[in-house]
Amino acid sequence: MSDLAAAYSHAGAPVTLRNIPTASYQVTRERIREFALAVHDFHPAHWRDSAAAALGFPALIAPPTFGSVILTRAQRAILDSLVPGYDPHRILHVDQVLDPVRPLVAGDRLTCRAFFESFRHFAAYDVLAIKTVLTDQRDAVVQTGSTALLARTDATAGRSAGTVALNPVRPAVLSRPISLRMPHTTVDFDTLAVGVELPRQIVELTRTDLNRYARVLGGPGDSPAVIAPGMLKLGLAAGYLSAWSGDPSAVLRFRAQFAHYTHALLVAPDQSCPIEFRGRVTSVDTRRRKATVALDARAEGRRLFGYAAAEMRFPGL
Repeated sequence: MSDLAAAYSHAGAPVTLRNIPTASYQVTRERIREFALAVHDFHPAHWRDSAAAALGFPALIAPPTFGSVILTRAQRAILDSLVPGYDPHRILHVDQVLDPVRPLVAGDRLTCRAFFESFRHFAAYDVLAIKTVLTDQRDAVVQTGSTALLARTDATAGRSAGTVALNPVRPAVLSRPISLRMPHTTVDFDTLAVGVELPRQIVELTRTDLNRYARVLGGPGDSPAVIAPGMLKLGLAAGYLSAWSGDPSAVLRFRAQFAHYTHALLVAPDQSCPIEFRGRVTSVDTRRRKATVALDARAEGRRLFGYAAAEMRFPGL
């Protein structure tokens, strides 16, 4: 049993680790465009103010998974501060939920708070669930996320349970904020039915894309990226949905489980890795004008997601 597991066992459930605030993050046009380029998201609202204005926004809007930039930093901060000793190269990102309340807009100043939702020890692994909440300059919640990480406990040797700060007060349960904005999609909702297939799209992922994404996340510039991380794959999928729906703000929830054998999706130097995206409507709510789209992404015949889906809203009559 790891030191963290022992600390939880000694303290008794339900114990929650202290939340960690992170520094504010300024959303700029340059960062939006750099992120959009890295995830191959060429919706005009990420590139031109006029296109964003046509959707009802005062400035460029960020791609749906742009919040992963600050969420990733928050996760690093909470792991480094509360459970030092984990080797980041031996941590697998196995599950991700993102709940956008509204698109992030150039000019937003974001703050993130991260909490441990749960912890358990299974076989040779620590399984950690982290909750993140993004708020804007008006202290309004703009996005929440839940992340499940899997870490080998033999990579935590030498940690002391005394380095784990426990707080016996569980943070208030945060209900899922609901966006009231009606999107401007180009898809006719009344033509959607269970089983409808989305058009196929091929994305050619390169080492240049990986390095762009690493720079956006604030990774080391002198260490070339060779592996596509899970959130990059989800960002590519989000761009695929935006191109189909016509409005990046149509997505109300992303949920992805990353396939274990493609965590280390290698991209060869001087070559591109073609990723094929497909989608299929799996449920339709005519009263709320919502639909769920299951996503499939494959590289060299291998699935990138064990499961991936998006809940989407469409305009009323």
